[in-house]
Amino acid sequence: MKHLYLLATGLLLATAAAAQTGSVGIGTASPAPQAALDISATGKGLLIPRMDSATRAGIAAPPDGLMVFQTDGRKGFWYCVGGAWLYIPDKTRSGDNLGNHTATRNLNLGGNRLVGGTAAAPGTVGLRIDGNGLVRLAAAPRPFGVYDNAAGLYLTDVDAGFLVRTSIGYGSTTPPASGLGDRLMWTPYYGSFRAGGVDGNQWDGANMGFYSAAFGYNNLVAGIYSLAAGYNNNVRGNYATCLGRDNAIDQLSSGALVIGRNCRAKGNYNLVGGLNSKVQGNYSVALGERCTANAANAIALGRFASANGRSGTFVIADATGNDSLRASANNQFSARYAGGYRLFTNAAMTVGVSLAANGGNAWQVISDSTKKERRRLADGNQFLARIDGMRLGSWNYKGQDPSTMRHYGPMAQDFYAAFGHDGVGTIGNDTTINQSDFDGVNLIAIQALYRRVRALEAENAALRRQQSAPAAQAGPSAAALEVRLRRLEALVGGQAQR
Repeated sequence: MKHLYLLATGLLLATAAAAQTGSVGIGTASPAPQAALDISATGKGLLIPRMDSATRAGIAAPPDGLMVFQTDGRKGFWYCVGGAWLYIPDKTRSGDNLGNHTATRNLNLGGNRLVGGTAAAPGTVGLRIDGNGLVRLAAAPRPFGVYDNAAGLYLTDVDAGFLVRTSIGYGSTTPPASGLGDRLMWTPYYGSFRAGGVDGNQWDGANMGFYSAAFGYNNLVAGIYSLAAGYNNNVRGNYATCLGRDNAIDQLSSGALVIGRNCRAKGNYNLVGGLNSKVQGNYSVALGERCTANAANAIALGRFASANGRSGTFVIADATGNDSLRASANNQFSARYAGGYRLFTNAAMTVGVSLAANGGNAWQVISDSTKKERRRLADGNQFLARIDGMRLGSWNYKGQDPSTMRHYGPMAQDFYAAFGHDGVGTIGNDTTINQSDFDGVNLIAIQALYRRVRALEAENAALRRQQSAPAAQAGPSAAALEVRLRRLEALVGGQAQR
């Protein structure tokens, strides 16, 4: 009965209030005139209809503004607009629906991440922004045995490109990450880039050169404007590049390029490549296996070639042995090729010289008759006459020490005047003598001398026969024949000596 009295009293008060103001008041005798229903209570609230999502969805033709409280799934208040149910988000709970609007103030994540997923299964990996504006794509600690947490960054169809603008010397001297590990890292203070991994402090600030880059594993680049790529390379020189594995460029070097494995460079503007090769000197080159250019302006190529500390040398060696070919003097050219040498002076490779393999000690001139044309016989007697008119003797080149550098031979001008024209074309020039032409002139002259000697020998034999015939048959006296014979013998002997 008591409850009935209270209900009746409430209704009377509400009716009285409605009659006076046009508003309904519950718990108040003076409801606000702007409200159709004004409820006033202490320790109590308004409890609207509660139901699960299936019951809510089953309401037929819900009018606009109808509101219920859903008890399962996305719990909370739902209201209907145009026949569609909309959820009223609770900003204090995860899974906020920010809606489609324009922010009027900064969005403060409050130490939380911006993640994807659904309300029922929100993601755990997302963007985190600290108070300084540092953005991190952070994930929960990787569980043991998990090798793909699906975290990553994809930029698709970025037609405007990708830009990270920084200024050298600004920011922290400590890289974003130090110590061992795999990472992709840009350090603004040094203007340096790293991609790959290290097992120690190779990518710490103490080992990071300005405007340097390292790609691969365990590559250290402490020099400025330098680059290393591959495995376990150590670049301490400036303006240097190192590619391959286990190579090194000394800190006193500048502008060196090293390619290969276990190669070393020390000095300025050097080139080293291959296996176990090294340079110790400025402006030098060592390419191949165990080649050493340990002097300035030295070049060592091939296998086991060494400048041997001699500057200005060029040493090139084959692969026949493990003993180094070493330079023996400054500014020297040394070569070892057990298979011989070939030098061609035309594109068809039909003209040139060669040095025989395995012990050849003189140049061989290509003289194959099948490779020659327009052959013309020479008059040996004319050659002898021309040789007789040449200035033959000893001499030395200007600037050479006459006590040790004297030579025998003709003058190029005389040789060219005597043999430079054969009626078909020009042979040589008036400042040099081709060794092949020199040998050819000598052979023609020798052939002419031989023929003269044969003729004199025949005449000498005839005279001897005449001398041995009976005096009655002999025309001249024996004394006259004897004199003539002696003259012939003298002449033959002189020709033979020449």
